[in-house]
Amino acid sequence: MRIGVDVRCLIEGRRTGVEEYTLGVLRAMVAAAPEDRFVLFANSRAPMRLPVFSSSNVEMRVFSVPNKLLNLSLKVARYPKLDVLARGVEVFFVPVFRLAPLSFKCPLVLTVHDLSFVRHPDFFSRKRRLWHALMEPERLALSARRLIAVSAATARDAQVLYGVSKDRISVIPSGIPAAMRPLPDNDPRLLAARQRYGLPERFILFLGTLEPRKNLDGLLEAYRVVREAGLPHALVLAGVRGWIPDAFFARIGEHPYAADIKLTGFVEDEDKPAVYRLAELFVYPSFYEGFGFPPLEALACGTPVVTSFNSAIPEIVGGFGTALVNPYDPEELAAVIIERLREHLGVAPEVSANTREMYSWERAGSETLRVLRDAAMGKERHENRH
Repeated sequence: MRIGVDVRCLIEGRRTGVEEYTLGVLRAMVAAAPEDRFVLFANSRAPMRLPVFSSSNVEMRVFSVPNKLLNLSLKVARYPKLDVLARGVEVFFVPVFRLAPLSFKCPLVLTVHDLSFVRHPDFFSRKRRLWHALMEPERLALSARRLIAVSAATARDAQVLYGVSKDRISVIPSGIPAAMRPLPDNDPRLLAARQRYGLPERFILFLGTLEPRKNLDGLLEAYRVVREAGLPHALVLAGVRGWIPDAFFARIGEHPYAADIKLTGFVEDEDKPAVYRLAELFVYPSFYEGFGFPPLEALACGTPVVTSFNSAIPEIVGGFGTALVNPYDPEELAAVIIERLREHLGVAPEVSANTREMYSWERAGSETLRVLRDAAMGKERHENRH
């Protein structure tokens, strides 16, 4: 088949959850289906930082129209048709909500990661809320021949909030890189990562996009209680800044233990196993997740996890002995952090191995390919994993 893939989300070189998903599932599909041809569509007037695809079954269709002009045309005129720009494809895969008008004959397969912007619009800036509205997510979801949800929780949201029929949704969890595994104590990458990011000797780690949905203010409050209980650990907040107000950083400066709160900025993929391994505890108190990569990555690297009992998180990591807490209660969060640090609870090797096995990109890619083929041939939904 000729499979069209919208890779506009990759043009800036960012590597947050959506980009990780797009790259991971695309590379797995390209490797698994050498007989198929993947036609990648991208557009930007500005310089693009697209990843390199050297496989012979990948064809790039890159354009340089100003994105504001293209989006206006896609929204108002429903033109141009993206499958036509891809020089004819049998199915078109859109891995994140984006305006994607297609010819009538070309089926759309859309991945839905979460509907947090519907459930919790207060967690987003006005600019982000406007962006989501302009992308017409409900219209896209209802027009897609098949919908891929990265969790059963996201599938339920698509049914309840958008009225998507269950028989058009396939639940295919995302994957995590195979490199996410425990490093031995003498691995030189540990010292290199500690020096590169200025990591303290003993610390609690958060890794993810810095944004209100991640409940970082609750984590700051819990950290105060942890320190007042006599524990000496620093708090490391690792990851790129998202749509979080400047006031958050002012609150860090005013924190009674501000000297022990470290902001690392972006962590390179190759450094993540070492950063996870160096932490004594990984804490991810998010208010809402459609999937949740970081807790899985931490478990795969052998680092114990404290995270939230809500949205998709219990479904994804609840079976691995993870501590689940109410994210709206900083006192409860602090109590569990203190308990875990004092008891020095580790992660069993079989838990790390099972995490990598259950959430592999190879599995996600093969199941996504099956959905794309079924959509192209008009077949009914295959059975969900969950």
